[in-house]
Amino acid sequence: MAETNDLVAHYRSINPEPNSIAMLNGKRFGDRYQFQANQQYQIPADTWRALKPMSADFIEMVQWYVNDHYTNQLPRILELERYYQADNNIHYWLSNKRRGKADKRITSGLPRYITNIRVGYEFGNPLTFGYSNKADDSDTGDNILTALADFNRANDEPYHEKVMGKNLCNTGRAYELIYCAKDDNAPQITPIDPSQAFVVWSTDVKPIELFAVRYFAVNVMNQVNYQIEVYTKDSIYSYQAEGNPAADWKLQQQVEHSFGDVPLIEYVLNDERVGVWEPKLDEIDEYDQSLSEMANSQADFSNAMLMINGEVQNNTGKLEQMIGPDGKPLYIDNLKGGYTSNPKDSSGKTNQVVMVQKVLDTHANVLYLRPYVYDQPNGSKLVSQTTAQYLTKQLSAQDWSTYINQLLADIHKDTNTPDTTDANFAANASGVAMSYKLWGVDQERDIMQSLYQRGLMQRLKLICQQWSFVEGVDVQADQYSNVTVSFTPNLPKNDSEIMQNISAVKGTGAVSDETIQEMAEQVTGIPADQEQQRMADQKDANMQRGQQAFGNLPGMSSDDSEVTDDGDDEATGTETDQAASETGSTGR
Repeated sequence: MAETNDLVAHYRSINPEPNSIAMLNGKRFGDRYQFQANQQYQIPADTWRALKPMSADFIEMVQWYVNDHYTNQLPRILELERYYQADNNIHYWLSNKRRGKADKRITSGLPRYITNIRVGYEFGNPLTFGYSNKADDSDTGDNILTALADFNRANDEPYHEKVMGKNLCNTGRAYELIYCAKDDNAPQITPIDPSQAFVVWSTDVKPIELFAVRYFAVNVMNQVNYQIEVYTKDSIYSYQAEGNPAADWKLQQQVEHSFGDVPLIEYVLNDERVGVWEPKLDEIDEYDQSLSEMANSQADFSNAMLMINGEVQNNTGKLEQMIGPDGKPLYIDNLKGGYTSNPKDSSGKTNQVVMVQKVLDTHANVLYLRPYVYDQPNGSKLVSQTTAQYLTKQLSAQDWSTYINQLLADIHKDTNTPDTTDANFAANASGVAMSYKLWGVDQERDIMQSLYQRGLMQRLKLICQQWSFVEGVDVQADQYSNVTVSFTPNLPKNDSEIMQNISAVKGTGAVSDETIQEMAEQVTGIPADQEQQRMADQKDANMQRGQQAFGNLPGMSSDDSEVTDDGDDEATGTETDQAASETGSTGR
């Protein structure tokens, strides 16, 4: 949940010391985001229900929320999405570098790395949907599981979950839309960009969705307009606006739906709706700046200034007129002395030209210098020794490396993201060792799964409600509550260790073959039910081959080996009857 919706209470909780707000330097916890940047929208349910759809009050309220989202919440979401694309804020900082100084802007891929690791770990293996009706053991749920399998296959549900997971990890929230295509009543799902949607909840102890909005800009030949869609529990209202998404709406259409609830569903990563790496933005910015400044230092070293103390020796001996800073030849004034750019003095006499020896090549790899001799006031001469050196900053590469490594370590630790470049993160580590390294992310995974499952159950509720109206789909609207969802973390696999565990478990004799097949699924990649069917087919094939081999024995015909429906061998029965007759005759 949000910290608070009360701005005054928020500032009272800070209790700053003098100048402490200014010391934050405009970063995330200062003025990086507006206070309202991540507030959850809530209004009393009675206030919403009292509004007549499409009335002036209805439109005014929805427009207020669109304007607030566009003004206060959208900048934060877009910034987080930029960071995932490695378009970090360092690209836009004012560095105040002097002209001619290096100003490289290097961004790290840390946000993308952290998000992809988390999404792959959570959704790398597809979700498993099951069914359990504790009130009726005879209800196997085959009807809804079949419909759900077809639905997931048609909507590429495994990839859909990955997109939802990416949005969750980046922005702390994700949205999906349940809809029906035109002239079709079969439900479908699609992810919605968090920057284009929001949900308004009730203020009840257990909040419910009152309405949701999706709005987005459409640019056609540089003509920009906004499409706004308002979703309620029974209708969808489509509007169009030009220039401002929160004003001058024009109703395009109103469509009723039969989902039974608001079809735009909000998922959250945690109660605070904060992304995985969002709390570490300050350190990610600092890491970018450290990399960039080191690159700038290396570039500036290549362009370092050469300081010469003495006279340049490598010259031709030829004289040429000295040129002043303004590009004009220099003269010595006859009357005043000193340099001047005027060829004549104030009396009209010609000034003496200043001549210097011509230097051959100032860019030569070797520079010859000679001591400079000058006269002192007492008449004696003083020799100044020659020196030539580059003016550079003294860099401590070791200190810099220690600093950025500490930043990286803190970012990995505080986001519970394993560092795969760590020497201790070995490929041959045991399963127990890997579990300890992933222990931190497992704690957050449990929270994520619990909250994600709430959204999944709402998805199932809506599509089951829609299926109840679809002809040919035998699903009741309330069956969704019996569907179970299992998450399987996508862990690095050690097949030999898994097979050893399976052999040990099977050796106990206390585990069914079906359980063994489920355990082996992570090695073979074949689902347990398919493996069971394959074994049954293999058993039937072996029986047929055995019967064919038995029928081909000498003295046997294929008819002799036929098996009747009750399992008795016809040939054996005939021979038995004949033997019994012979025995009876002998006895008589």
